[in-house]
Amino acid sequence: MEILLRLPAKSIGRFPCVSKLWSSTITSPHFVKSFAVRSLARPCLLAVKKEEDERVLVYSLPYRLDYPQIRVEEYQMMLPLSENSCDIPQSVNGLISFQSFESFIIWNPTLRQHVTLPEAKLSRPFITMLGYDPIGGEYKVLSMSLNGQEAQIFTVGAGETWRTLQNSPSLIHPTMRIWRCIKGVVYYYSAQDTVVSFDVRSEKFKVIQTPKIVVNQIQRLHFSEIDVGFISHMGRLAWFTIQDNELINLWVLEDAEKHEWLQEESVLPFEIVTVARLFYLLLSGETADGELIYLPTWSSEEPMYANNYDLKKGSVRKVEYEGIDDKKLIFDYFPEHIECLMSLNNLLAVS
Repeated sequence: MEILLRLPAKSIGRFPCVSKLWSSTITSPHFVKSFAVRSLARPCLLAVKKEEDERVLVYSLPYRLDYPQIRVEEYQMMLPLSENSCDIPQSVNGLISFQSFESFIIWNPTLRQHVTLPEAKLSRPFITMLGYDPIGGEYKVLSMSLNGQEAQIFTVGAGETWRTLQNSPSLIHPTMRIWRCIKGVVYYYSAQDTVVSFDVRSEKFKVIQTPKIVVNQIQRLHFSEIDVGFISHMGRLAWFTIQDNELINLWVLEDAEKHEWLQEESVLPFEIVTVARLFYLLLSGETADGELIYLPTWSSEEPMYANNYDLKKGSVRKVEYEGIDDKKLIFDYFPEHIECLMSLNNLLAVS
């Protein structure tokens, strides 16, 4: 099995046809979890373009530090996303979720599979968040109403149904729908201007005080040039705020129990928004070495590139991605994506 774990998912995907034994081995929860752990050492960045006919173009942008130019892998598939399908761009242990007014879709880009979950029994509107428990190897979906103290949980697996949670301390903020799953914990910004953590394994909530300066900037968000959100920084939750097209602040969660945040401030050596807003660089994640990755929301006439910014050194490294031939594409980026063998076929079948 050790040899199989070292192979890429594309190669492993051919083996179930060899025999029933190989098929049962590769699809077992233990193998799927072990493969995901190995995949953490080789993450990539997915760039996804939604087309009008339910096609999506998928580009895999590897995290590589040794080459200034990288050839990308590309494929396309059908994915039933409506025009209002949206989510916080993130890959949760290899799975990606999309929410619309009509449905909640979980997508496995590695196996090119997707599933539409049954709707939670909550009053509308509500927001749904995908989490992963790295100890138990389980994916869970947390759904919260924006109109009342209602929350439900769905364990992704055959025969599962929505369960009601009774201990939600605060609902997600109705306008700033910011959330992030990091190391088995889903964090979201609440209606009380706090950060709420939800432990995916224990299904327990905790409240973390948000730095006052961040709350003040969020309240001024619509009146000034400020960008704000969550990011995973060196494996920890961090607020980021960007002001005046260049000043970036990171507030890194040091101790959730003591509500302690560590501030890091820097001036970016490049513009995020160009003249007349014809070009916008989006903070899309970070490399394993802690470099912040800035990517264009659409590709220009020049080769697509990333600005990788080192906060500590104050230096920027430009990485070009070759192979994206169609220009002026509007992308959604999913940082820290890993290969995942979690099958979504027959997921909703009654066990």
